[in-house]
Amino acid sequence: MKKIVVAVFAALLVFSGCAAGKSNPNKKVSGTFRGTAQGMRAPIVVDVTVEKGEIKSVTVVQNEDSPVISDVAVNSVPQRICAQQNIEVDKVSGATITSFAIKTAVANALTEAGAVLDPYKKGSDAVKKTEKSAAESVDVAIVGGGLAGVSAAIEFARNSNLSVVVLEKEAYTGGSARVCGGGMWVVNSEMNKKVKLDSTKEELIAFYEKRSKGAPVNKKLIAAIYDKSAGVFDYFLEGGLPVSEERWYLAHPDSKLPVLESRHEGRYAWRVGESQMFDAVEKIAEGLGVKIRLNSKVTELITENGAVTGVKVEDETSKYTLNAKKVILASGGFSRNPELVKKYAPDYTKAIPFTCAGSTGDGFMLTEKLGVQIVGSGMMGIRGTTPFYGYYGRIGNLVFSAKTVVNKEGKDFGLKKAFYADGLKLILDQTDSMGISIYDETNAKLADRLEEAVAAGVAKKADTLEALAASYGINEAEFKRTAEANGIKNGPFYGLVTNPVLIGSIPGIKVDENCRVLNAEDKAIQNLFACGELIFGNVFSGAYASSGSGVGISAYTGAIAADAVIEELK
Repeated sequence: MKKIVVAVFAALLVFSGCAAGKSNPNKKVSGTFRGTAQGMRAPIVVDVTVEKGEIKSVTVVQNEDSPVISDVAVNSVPQRICAQQNIEVDKVSGATITSFAIKTAVANALTEAGAVLDPYKKGSDAVKKTEKSAAESVDVAIVGGGLAGVSAAIEFARNSNLSVVVLEKEAYTGGSARVCGGGMWVVNSEMNKKVKLDSTKEELIAFYEKRSKGAPVNKKLIAAIYDKSAGVFDYFLEGGLPVSEERWYLAHPDSKLPVLESRHEGRYAWRVGESQMFDAVEKIAEGLGVKIRLNSKVTELITENGAVTGVKVEDETSKYTLNAKKVILASGGFSRNPELVKKYAPDYTKAIPFTCAGSTGDGFMLTEKLGVQIVGSGMMGIRGTTPFYGYYGRIGNLVFSAKTVVNKEGKDFGLKKAFYADGLKLILDQTDSMGISIYDETNAKLADRLEEAVAAGVAKKADTLEALAASYGINEAEFKRTAEANGIKNGPFYGLVTNPVLIGSIPGIKVDENCRVLNAEDKAIQNLFACGELIFGNVFSGAYASSGSGVGISAYTGAIAADAVIEELK
């Protein structure tokens, strides 16, 4: 929970043209009033201080939304509300739900104060963007400030004197790395010797082939990832990556890949949005002088005679052209873009997106006119609850502690025994694309959390199995047989709807082993490279391959793309 106070001097309020006066119907309203609205994870609570109708301060007294991600809204929205006396200020990019919750909570506080809201409704405060006449020029433009883009930038800073700019459309860096567990697998490194587990190049390729169930994978790219991984991982480790050989786990039962996670020796309490792993990598980038421009959305690739020569950018105040000798796309996936999910993964349209707000498929849309190929199928996902709670926190994480998970027919459909990533399609294949997690008296340690879930409307409680079955429309007879088979006997009983939740996309732009983007004839599009989630379909297909693959492949392919650019620009 964070407490942030924003206050604005009276002079600024007068400048905004909103000082209290005879025309202000709220001139008799004074005091501090509390308002609440639903945030992404929990209610956001604000205290609003009003003096003779003027909003003097907005204090966010409770915020349990994702750190870093929600902070950009908490640090901006209250300030602009005060400065403009306007409860309709624009959202902050990447923190839409938190922004909306703060504005709604302020409106609720003003209503509680007995104020008339209309004087505080002044519409969008978006700045009209000006077109810069002069273009800028750099050697390399990296589109996306997630792990893949930052890893590429680090590789440039380490091994070249090229001028490089990272363009991130959101108000914060990290992308999907901020909403994942922060684990990264590694091979062929000193860490592998310490944990006494390693994979050969052939074993790594065979693993991704097996997980893709016969779908083609880019063996040369996987081999390149193998060759690059140890160098990248070891450099991150030397730079402060918070991992240890004392805390690791197996990426997948069929793999020989150790995943090192950011909860180093258990000392770091991981929270979504607060990724020690990405924060450590970003700190390395800052130390190397990497330039990252936030709130900078790339709207178009500039081409000349089939070659990419730069990008067009929109930031908070302007539009401009950035000429570049090479462009690297590290813009992430498309799980937040319903149209692209329908187009490239139609079987997954009923799944709930629960990844970075920036996963809107920018790289796919930017390259549509270039004749690129899309390879790979399926989506990355996991079991979860609602769009608000997902599978995190005291409520969301309950999905992993059920005695059994049944479908509407009352049958245990194997979710608990399945590898977590395979559960996505398993749930989608059930009636109404859902399961119901069941808990009984043996889950006593979870009682407080289950009661919270009931209070939040996420779970249901019943004294009998019959009553629980009826509340969800479950086949009672089959449900009772399943309960008996799983040792579920005594109440109280709880049920929690378990939904398919997206954590990323798999279909990706086809590249070669050096991350050069290929056209329909499998020829490299001059000056264009891609890495990270945007190219996952080259490495695995069907379902998310393993823990540590998202972070690892992103970090390693970012470096591979940078190396190829450096070689071409020698």
